[in-house]
Amino acid sequence: MSAVNLLDLAAFTASAEHDLFRELRGSSGLYFNPEPDGAGFWSAVRYCDVEQAARQHTIFISGEGTQIKNRRAEGHGAPSVHNSDLPIHGKLRAIVMPGLSRSAVEKRSEQFADIVDALLADVPRGEVSDYVEKIAIRLPMLVIAAMLGVPDDEAPLLVDWANLMSDVRATNEEQAEARAHLFEYFRGLADQKRNANADDIASLLVQAKLNDAPLEQQMLDAYFMLLTVAGNETTRFLMTGGLAQLVRQDDWPKLRDTPGLIPSAIEEMCRFVSPVTHMRRTASQDTELAGQKICKGDKLVLWFASANRDEAVFADPDKLVLDRSPNPHMGFGIGAHFCLGTHLARFETKLFFEALARQVQQIELCEAPERLPSNWFTGWTKMMVRFS
Repeated sequence: MSAVNLLDLAAFTASAEHDLFRELRGSSGLYFNPEPDGAGFWSAVRYCDVEQAARQHTIFISGEGTQIKNRRAEGHGAPSVHNSDLPIHGKLRAIVMPGLSRSAVEKRSEQFADIVDALLADVPRGEVSDYVEKIAIRLPMLVIAAMLGVPDDEAPLLVDWANLMSDVRATNEEQAEARAHLFEYFRGLADQKRNANADDIASLLVQAKLNDAPLEQQMLDAYFMLLTVAGNETTRFLMTGGLAQLVRQDDWPKLRDTPGLIPSAIEEMCRFVSPVTHMRRTASQDTELAGQKICKGDKLVLWFASANRDEAVFADPDKLVLDRSPNPHMGFGIGAHFCLGTHLARFETKLFFEALARQVQQIELCEAPERLPSNWFTGWTKMMVRFS
């Protein structure tokens, strides 16, 4: 096997990462990737190995960080849901589950539908426009702002800061500055909610208790930031990559004319796009995976994007199959860290594609979409389209 470097972003930027993953899946065991400024990491690329490791959450832990580098987007203060372990992980997760339940999300259907219609009305028909700028950035931003209780006019700046937190192009200093802005904003929002609770997730957080005490400020900071980043970027990438592949395959007319396929198509977009390309874990003890001995403290990276294209599980893995069934994808993760915002992501994406099917007859990709240079998120920064 030729040398593969999954830290080299060139393949990801060129949308060629699946050639590398296919090569790695064809080899036995795990793949070890050196790090120029670190100890290196093991990579799990096959579905069975990713699933096994993700379900062994007490052996492969998140508390040491979920990025390959030894850094955390929210800094090195209190843990958040995605980078904590038992017993605190379950307690933190339970705080916002009522606010992100299917019923809590769907009761906002009219509000979200209005957001979708307004955004689509702003896209000029018959003219070339940037789908990412017009739709994909704005929709998740406005939706998560509504769920959190953030006023619409304050959402754009808020999410600009959050986007910077997960931008691999940003320096540590830039991320620290954005983090400080986010924390300052959320502390003001928390104070407002303490004085006037509302039906939103921010109110749930300020009312919550952990071990019979209110959440300390650092935990509130981390939780607010996680929800903002996760609620915005992943759905944006899902909507962009999914639509791009629909158009490439000439399957937009089929979905447009058969809206009953939209729910299964969204699941397939989650698989095909895999908005979260990977998550890192750390071995809490000496163990073994895929026949490979792993030492306590070793880093293991779960490549969800590769698992979702595993030929052993998915027929025609490189094709978007609108009615794929069964579809045991890991687009929302798997195991104890399964995505908290799954219902929200599915529902807002469903509302969008239903409205798109009603309002847009033809969609043309006017140039190749531009990828985000990242191996952490499968994302796009620009996609020029023509709606008619």
